[in-house]
Amino acid sequence: MLRSAKLVQVGRHTLFDGPELEAFISRSSWIAVNDYEGQMLQERTGIPLEKIAQRVRALIVTRGAEGSTIYLDGQALTIPPAQPVAVVDPTGCGDAYRAGLIYGITRQLDWETTGRIASLMGAVKVAHPGTQNHDFGESGLDDLFQAAFGRTL
Repeated sequence: MLRSAKLVQVGRHTLFDGPELEAFISRSSWIAVNDYEGQMLQERTGIPLEKIAQRVRALIVTRGAEGSTIYLDGQALTIPPAQPVAVVDPTGCGDAYRAGLIYGITRQLDWETTGRIASLMGAVKVAHPGTQNHDFGESGLDDLFQAAFGRTL
């Protein structure tokens, strides 16, 4: 835990400064940010995303309906967005995406598959109101994945 983290006030928001963010990076295995957070991370640390990615196993940058990019092993893997059946409520989509990442990481799936599962989880979430009003099991996940990406898990 960082005991002396310096917080920077920007408007109504409180943010960590560059050295603290670099300390967080050095303690991380994976980093997942949205495009805005990725930009802020670059600006605060002065380090391009590609260089940050060299310090961790993978750096994941989500771009909402435009998909995401996973930086690893000196490459940028583009993950296409899964298309939602409806756009009802975006609340919790980032959390759902990260749940998909955790699912893939803990099952040691390749990053292409992990990123697509994460994208699918965001698409499932946006089609439902609230944060946890969707339900499916393992077979349901495989069915959704096949419908979205044309292959099974």
